[in-house]
Amino acid sequence: MAITEFLLFILTATIGGMFLCGANDLITIFVAPECFSLCSYLLSGYTKKDVRSNEATMKYLLMGGASSSILVHGFSWLYGSSGGEIELQEIVNGLINTQMYNSPGISIALIFITVGIGFKLSPAPSHQWTPDVYEGVRFVR
Repeated sequence: MAITEFLLFILTATIGGMFLCGANDLITIFVAPECFSLCSYLLSGYTKKDVRSNEATMKYLLMGGASSSILVHGFSWLYGSSGGEIELQEIVNGLINTQMYNSPGISIALIFITVGIGFKLSPAPSHQWTPDVYEGVRFVR
């Protein structure tokens, strides 16, 4: 790959991180990490001819897709429980006004959101796939 593609992936991932810092609604909170993640998937497969790099990219892509679907499912529970609001402040106000903040739906939503973000960040319980991806990612000149 050319250096321009590499820099394009890095800049797009940076833009995703910058959008995530300023996010205040569920759509932006989902799209910004996906922008970052998709660039990370592409960068993990930077060496196309290496079989281990292709395997790492496939594992990373499948785990990222699964975590994204879990995260969206949690967001949909939160959206439904709050009365159809997408902005964070409106979600909090909707949950307080309807007395839904102690409901099982909110607990389910927070569990799904935590698991979805947990697989993306790969902390201790959900880190089984991370060493395989790191082992397969090599940048060879």
